[in-house]
Amino acid sequence: MKIKLLLLSILINFAAFSQISILNSDMPKVNDTLRYSTSTSVFNYTAADTNYNWNFSNLKINNQDIQKYYAPTSTPYLLQFFSASYGIPESDLALGPLGGGASNVYSFYRATNAALVIQGRGATIQSLPLGIVYSLRDTVFKYPLTYGKTYTSNYLGEASLPTLGALKQSGNRTTVVDGWGSITTPYGTFDCIRIKSTINGTDSIVFGGFGIPIPSARIEYTWLAKNERYPIMEVVVNSTTNAVTSIKMKDRYRAEAYINNCNFTANRTAAATGDTITLDNRSFGNPKNYSWVITPNNFVYAAGSSATSENPKVIFNAVGDYSVKLSVNYDGGADDTLKTNYIKIREGVKPDFKASNLNPAISELVDFTDLSTGSPISWQWTITPNGGVVYVNGTSQVSQNPKVQFNVSGSYSVQLRATNAAGNKTILKSNYIQVYPVGLNQNNQEAFAKFFPNPGKNLLQVELSNQQAAEVNLINILGQTVMSKTIENKGNNSIATDDLARGVYIIEIKQNGKKLTDRLILE
Repeated sequence: MKIKLLLLSILINFAAFSQISILNSDMPKVNDTLRYSTSTSVFNYTAADTNYNWNFSNLKINNQDIQKYYAPTSTPYLLQFFSASYGIPESDLALGPLGGGASNVYSFYRATNAALVIQGRGATIQSLPLGIVYSLRDTVFKYPLTYGKTYTSNYLGEASLPTLGALKQSGNRTTVVDGWGSITTPYGTFDCIRIKSTINGTDSIVFGGFGIPIPSARIEYTWLAKNERYPIMEVVVNSTTNAVTSIKMKDRYRAEAYINNCNFTANRTAAATGDTITLDNRSFGNPKNYSWVITPNNFVYAAGSSATSENPKVIFNAVGDYSVKLSVNYDGGADDTLKTNYIKIREGVKPDFKASNLNPAISELVDFTDLSTGSPISWQWTITPNGGVVYVNGTSQVSQNPKVQFNVSGSYSVQLRATNAAGNKTILKSNYIQVYPVGLNQNNQEAFAKFFPNPGKNLLQVELSNQQAAEVNLINILGQTVMSKTIENKGNNSIATDDLARGVYIIEIKQNGKKLTDRLILE
């Protein structure tokens, strides 16, 4: 009897500690919905051996979500992956270099009793559903999975991208079942095997047959148990940096894990009335729907967006502080986030300015005075052309009221960009400053000459105080003499100006060593 009990005990212990074998029947099927939690805990995930106990019971849970296995008919990529068993939503990182411009990224799997392989990936780029169909398929698991089993596979796929060329993914996977025993997580304790897969890949953007390769290398550690469908634990490590990029474990619903799952940002939190602000969903996982609430209700949604858009565009119509709340629903739960007084709408700045002299001579000082409303906090002046423009008396292009000398004659445009808490606006005054090659000197004007009207049209009257001859010159803003007349009669003398271009001139009258210079405007 003792011998029989001893044999029975040996058999029980052998059964309890012998390794398990994982088959396709232990893995997920299409339309399965499995819950997982994520973590950022630091722990020893590399150790492996026979009859080994991986104790991850102290794993800290950060977030939860649902992993759903979609039929190809439920995705936009049925034409490319109609023979796949299921598709799994992925982050845009699965597409390597073009991930930031992609949406609706899926990895498509073919599951048979022999193996689980990746057939390729689908993504929506430039509103087009594209598929990177692998001609060489990536073998993830080869059944049965038992301790010591090793295998390798290569994968290769390419998709044409309108206006961009093509996106190509290639690489190889080396897999080994490197341990067996038991694993303990906050979800429970399970007999398991551990699989280590090393993936060395290259993602390439191809232009005209020339590829720009971007290495993509990682190690995947996976713990599998019988009849659990989803891996008990998955750890993904960047092979180049040794940084952990993902920790997932199968789990039950934990209400506390949905804290801070919902999140969002705005491209601007300070703006003026009439400005458009984009609210960007930043929620963890894959929410199924969105609901935005903004208070007070002095706004409209723009560009076809609405309160249920993932990333709505909003125009605020009144000055004030606005609170924004986002609520999201997942397959496995819900969460919301409220940001109080998040958007601050202020009076927009209205830039304006004046100059002390619109028609200075070369090197004559011009004072610019800021007349902007809306409490600007910074200023940026741009004067073009900028050759010969000098800021003086300690002022600069960013002074509120700069002082400027123009050392080259000509026409100058002046622009001011004023900024306040709501943003910035710009005003441009074209051909605002006319710089003359000579100064204006009205000394002795009463003594020997006068001219009128000013502004004038087609006829200029010059009045001399004596009978002596006088020379009358008209000079344009480039310093060119465009008219020269000699007059001799005391009193009024008429000079025709109808053949001159309309604009600003210098009139110069000389008589017996005396000179009068002044500005003349022809309209």
